[in-house]
Amino acid sequence: MKLHQSPFVNKRKKTIEFHILINSASHISLAGTFNHWAHEGLEMKSVKNGIWKIEIPMLPQGKYHYKFFIDDRMWMEDVQNPYREPDGVTGWNSVLTV
Repeated sequence: MKLHQSPFVNKRKKTIEFHILINSASHISLAGTFNHWAHEGLEMKSVKNGIWKIEIPMLPQGKYHYKFFIDDRMWMEDVQNPYREPDGVTGWNSVLTV
């Protein structure tokens, strides 16, 4: 399975793909400014060998912050994405620009 960089904006399919590699998780969701940081609704699927993936519809042009919410208890930025900004607490938000 070939993975694009996360996040991958697919203009042809009009989707945005996110993925994360975590072997020990049982549930991961995507949350960010595009869904008001909701913990549910954007559940990722375990595809193989600890790779979790989600594809969402294209977002309107703009800048968005996001993180992964792991096992309903831990937030983690997208380590594949070099673009990040302080989250205002003690960590980082990943930044997606569409």
